[in-house]
Amino acid sequence: MLKLFRSNTKDKLKALQIAEELADKSTLSILRKGLRDTSPEIVEISAKLIRNFK
Repeated sequence: MLKLFRSNTKDKLKALQIAEELADKSTLSILRKGLRDTSPEIVEISAKLIRNFK
């Protein structure tokens, strides 16, 4: 999943979809990276998924 996240926006969206399906705290590091991404869509989805853990 981390390899996908280092790629283009389309692959990052796939990685975030996998993270959402897993719903596991082990995905938090990838979600945190998403908060610093240049794509607003990636940032928004990452923030939403992180909120699910609170």
